[in-house]
Amino acid sequence: MVRIISGKYKGRLIKLPRGENIRPTADRVKETIFNILSSRVEFESFIVLDLFAGTGALGFEAISRGAERVYFVDNNHRAVEIIRINAQNLGCVDKVVLIKDDALNFIDYADIEFDLIFADPPYMYPHVDKLVNKIWERKLLSKIGFFVLEHDSGIVFVEDMINFAIETRRDFGKTAITIFKHKR
Repeated sequence: MVRIISGKYKGRLIKLPRGENIRPTADRVKETIFNILSSRVEFESFIVLDLFAGTGALGFEAISRGAERVYFVDNNHRAVEIIRINAQNLGCVDKVVLIKDDALNFIDYADIEFDLIFADPPYMYPHVDKLVNKIWERKLLSKIGFFVLEHDSGIVFVEDMINFAIETRRDFGKTAITIFKHKR
């Protein structure tokens, strides 16, 4: 079980799929992400994209803090089903859009601008650069938005090589988060 840290559903538990290779974002990492974001944004009325959603922990945390809608994208049937069950248990089905698809494929046809994008691909995901570039090319991030990428700490982004500005990066052993925004 994963616990929601703050907001309307603070303390509520999110179920995890049994026997699946789905790794929820560690509480320490999730808490750091939301502490950083909370000092920069109000979540109310935000439209959020949770790519590689897995358990949905990041998206549900955003809903708990006031996000208007979260699009959960995962290609694993069990992950999508557990997110549906968790949305029902929390009573927030009206704020959830479930999409069973590959993240890169979804990005190709998405035509919505998101205020907040989470991406937590599997470790050693071979298409991290492609993911970052496609989100930029498809103009999926609103001008005021933030894109939070959880990745292997060995991956280092250089602003001159990407179209986004790097707001911050934090390392947690083998895991790192990089938060991107539009260049001003």
